[in-house]
Amino acid sequence: MHSYYIATLLQVLEPSGVSRERLLHNTGAQELESQAALNLTARQLDIACTNALELSKDDQLGLRFGSQISIASQGIFGYALMTSATIGDALKLLVRYNRVILPSIGIELQQHEGEVELWVRAAHLPQALQRFYTEVLYAAIVNSGSILLGRQTAVLNLRFGYSAPAELTQYQAIFGDEVRFNAVRSAMFFDNASLNSPISTSNPIARDIFRRECDRLISRDSEGGMVSERVQQILLQAGCEFPTSAKVAGQLHMSESTLQRHLAKEGNRYQQLLDKVRYRLALEYLNGTNLPVAEIASLLGFSDATNFRRSFKRWSQTTPSAIRGSGKLTDQDFRASMI
Repeated sequence: MHSYYIATLLQVLEPSGVSRERLLHNTGAQELESQAALNLTARQLDIACTNALELSKDDQLGLRFGSQISIASQGIFGYALMTSATIGDALKLLVRYNRVILPSIGIELQQHEGEVELWVRAAHLPQALQRFYTEVLYAAIVNSGSILLGRQTAVLNLRFGYSAPAELTQYQAIFGDEVRFNAVRSAMFFDNASLNSPISTSNPIARDIFRRECDRLISRDSEGGMVSERVQQILLQAGCEFPTSAKVAGQLHMSESTLQRHLAKEGNRYQQLLDKVRYRLALEYLNGTNLPVAEIASLLGFSDATNFRRSFKRWSQTTPSAIRGSGKLTDQDFRASMI
């Protein structure tokens, strides 16, 4: 997916003469052999986008980039959106899986009387990068919504938490005339009725499959270190027989002690990563299927349901039956329990 982003960003930057090497400067990704192999961490993507802003001198680059993002190009995540039942369901999916596409930001949905507010959490980023990602997201939502509905999106109005630029043509071309500046925070507002608009490509069976794949993608924590990511990828591909740290080290062409040393530098341990993968999969099975707990335990490599329940209680401070169908626990709950 990042290969698509970089290729699209380079197309938008083409009039400025920005090369791939300059765009990826200081990311550590310049040495990759091919564009198709590109897979950036959150920090690397932040650096590349900061480079783009500095090289282009274009404070509306996010709008131009976001309006070029195609929903069909988003892989599994795009298909999950396209097979959702309604625009409201697609927005909830965007909130749940946004770190698959924009790993440095969070997205919140807040219900008000008659409308829903969507806003971005990115206070930890420099202001220019916050604005860039916000405008990328909002422009992409409008573009994708018109594709999903075959008409204008369900956006009621749009507010930005900064002063109006001298030139508003690009904003009005994408969002229409209902754009406001100097707001308390940047936010999109949708009316409740429009959120119930059905998506023509909805497919409940395909949707469930794509959502499960999204869960597997997002469990590859893009904020973690490179070795931690690769370990999680191997664990996710293992099925129900998770390999030992020694076997994982072998697949990564290093000794077990070297693997443990790399993980420690990244603030992780092998068992912690294994627990994280198991926990994420457990939540998917509990909230997305009707499988018995004993069968879920087996799929996660536990010898019996009792051991699974004991581990789940350690991860989440509650039981599998207590959260089944609620969907309330998240990876943040897991991280909190590990502190």
